[in-house]
Amino acid sequence: MIVTSHLLSKFINLSNTDIQKLCDDLSNIGLEVESCKKISLPQKIVVGKIIDKKPHPDADKLNVCQVDIGTEVLQIVCGAKNVAKDQYVPVALQGAVLPHGKGGNLTIAKTNLRGVESFGMICSSTELGLPKINDGIMVLDASIGKLELGVELGTYPIFNAKVIEISLTPNRGDCLCILGIAREISCILDLPINDCKEIDSGVALGVGRILQVFTEGKIQSSLLYKVIEVKQIQTPLEIQLSLALNGTLSEDPIQNLIEFSTYMTGVILNAYAIDNLEITSRTKKTEISLTIKKDENGFESIFTDKKISIIGIGNQIHQDFNIFPKTIIIEASYINPVVISKLLHKHPIKQNKSLTYRTTRGSNPQLETGINCLCKIFSDFTKCLIYSGSQEIKQNYEDTVINTTFSAISNIIGKSIEKEEIARILKNLNFTIKATCDDNFFTIIPPSYRHDIKTKQDAAEEFLRIYGIENIPSIPHNSNDKVNSNLRYMQYKNQRNLASRALAMGFIETMHYLFYQKERLEDLGYQVLKDALDLKNPITSELNTLRTSLIPAMLDSIQRNKNFGYKSMKIFEMGSVYDENRQEKTKIAFMVNGLKENEIYPYPKGSQWDFYKFAQTISNIIGSFELAPLSQKDLNKTLHPFQSAAMCINGEKIGIISKLNPILEKEMDIYEGFYCEIDLDALEQKHIIAKEFSKYPLSFRDLTILIDEEIPFAKIKNKILSANILNLKNIYPLDLYKSDSNKNQIALSIRMFIQSMQNTLTEEDLTCVVEEVLKILKDQFNAMLKES
Repeated sequence: MIVTSHLLSKFINLSNTDIQKLCDDLSNIGLEVESCKKISLPQKIVVGKIIDKKPHPDADKLNVCQVDIGTEVLQIVCGAKNVAKDQYVPVALQGAVLPHGKGGNLTIAKTNLRGVESFGMICSSTELGLPKINDGIMVLDASIGKLELGVELGTYPIFNAKVIEISLTPNRGDCLCILGIAREISCILDLPINDCKEIDSGVALGVGRILQVFTEGKIQSSLLYKVIEVKQIQTPLEIQLSLALNGTLSEDPIQNLIEFSTYMTGVILNAYAIDNLEITSRTKKTEISLTIKKDENGFESIFTDKKISIIGIGNQIHQDFNIFPKTIIIEASYINPVVISKLLHKHPIKQNKSLTYRTTRGSNPQLETGINCLCKIFSDFTKCLIYSGSQEIKQNYEDTVINTTFSAISNIIGKSIEKEEIARILKNLNFTIKATCDDNFFTIIPPSYRHDIKTKQDAAEEFLRIYGIENIPSIPHNSNDKVNSNLRYMQYKNQRNLASRALAMGFIETMHYLFYQKERLEDLGYQVLKDALDLKNPITSELNTLRTSLIPAMLDSIQRNKNFGYKSMKIFEMGSVYDENRQEKTKIAFMVNGLKENEIYPYPKGSQWDFYKFAQTISNIIGSFELAPLSQKDLNKTLHPFQSAAMCINGEKIGIISKLNPILEKEMDIYEGFYCEIDLDALEQKHIIAKEFSKYPLSFRDLTILIDEEIPFAKIKNKILSANILNLKNIYPLDLYKSDSNKNQIALSIRMFIQSMQNTLTEEDLTCVVEEVLKILKDQFNAMLKES
């Protein structure tokens, strides 16, 4: 929405108002000002009058004009087609600089055009930095104020105004006009609004002599009609410039006057030329009958012998306003925005988009305001005869009544506010306030043009816009919501996160039956269900029990795919397994075989899996874990006797990891592989607790010890870390070497990570940590430092 301070001043007095502060205030109440620019004309542009015009003696397209500027008469050569004698025009005197001339800045100087001297320039609107209104010079008229020769054009209010561009939300259809913005300013500044008053036509000829309006059936629209006999008309300069700023200027002066009046008041206006209404059934030669009824689609429309217009949509016939004198019917209309929006959604007919934009957001239902504004423009700037009286179809729309309390408004806003203050601001917004017998209860009736106000929350928001949200104290949000976490969903989400990571690592997800062959499980050394708990009526003899592990069925898939020609496989599965007492658990298993990387550069022979590569891959999916020796009950025929281990997190066993038993691989004729099976409950996502980290450098020290090969590293690590040695963060195995000279000992290399939370460690501090670690190794494990 584009408005100017000049047009706003027609409704409200802004003479003592800081426009920039006003723009800030408008933004604060929800009418966001995107830009505010000043119209600024160049210096030495004055009002002149062409008192004589003659053709140029040596140029067909040029005219030699004598222009009176009050103090003298200037000879100016002009090439505009529309230049004429007795016109008032803007004249650029010698020395004036036009920043919008052809090629940039144009300095006006005395010049000679084909042998004729020229002492100035008659300007177009674009040369003055104004919007384009025609293809020639700008002709001045009384619409911009009293024209006085020699007066600087920049002193006229219309050329010394601010152009304000406002971004509106869809619910503020009432602000799609100058009057709507003026109402908001009136509330902010507590200034009165100057409304459009009805003018006295001064003639006895009544509208009823030429126009009759009837309705057929029940309609919801309100309409108001006037008749004007236009003898001579042209678009006033003020209206040309205002419409050009909005991009709605046309060549038809009547359409321009209608568009300007709608732009000013928000009332939907239309015009019909009587001689364009091809009516065959007139009762009298001079009388026209209009019938308002619904068309075949349910749109309320205007009919003569045929449909001439749809209310809120636009004309359905061509209107010719080029020949004068002409008698025209002026129509002001209003239709509920909800009604027209629903009809347009149901029947997407051809429409005037600019018009329906206004009607679907809510036009101004105060039809008299729009008609009065238009009639005043016709009376002031055209030669016309306005018929007295009007024809009206008026609907008694039901007011929106909001019953509430002052305390309810205060509670919504979040601050205790005096009821007088609430009432004052709402009244300034033209809300009607009705008190009840109880001082705290009251009734709010929004003005008819505020179609978006329906509830007490809407009314509270309107109050808060003006009161100022910055005046509301900030308080913490009080929430009484109950914890609504769904354990099953969180478990499922965690499982799918694991699956996503496995898929990202190149694994393929498999799914097998819950049932398996009991004899095969026993043969592989797995636990089986007790006979009393076994399946009583199995599907087949090969699916005669519930599975106690995911691994056997995955081995079968590996074998089956190997027979189909797949040398290398990476698969995983999540599912239920059962113990001997038929207690259910959910596990996840991973299995690989063949090559880790296929035979392709940079691995011409492929890349082989090994135990630690497989363990690292699993760690990338489930997170870090540690290895520990297997217990006797974990052993079965799928495990490798020397490359298998229990998987532990925080000292708790979560599963097993192993290379496939080579005997089993040979029996099943499959390639070398690895697998692991993990209890899914042990992988549930835990709440992450952030810990402070050190800002100081991390140091590490390595040492190699001779130690009994039967002692697991996990035991060594736990013993050292449980000693809580100052500044020792962690230890890791680095390398090991078995000496042929001493078969009971190995050389184990350990790396220690050392860091302080308080300061940078000295060499002495590092040495102390190493000595304490060596002492524990010697005392607890009979280890000694290996000599280099």
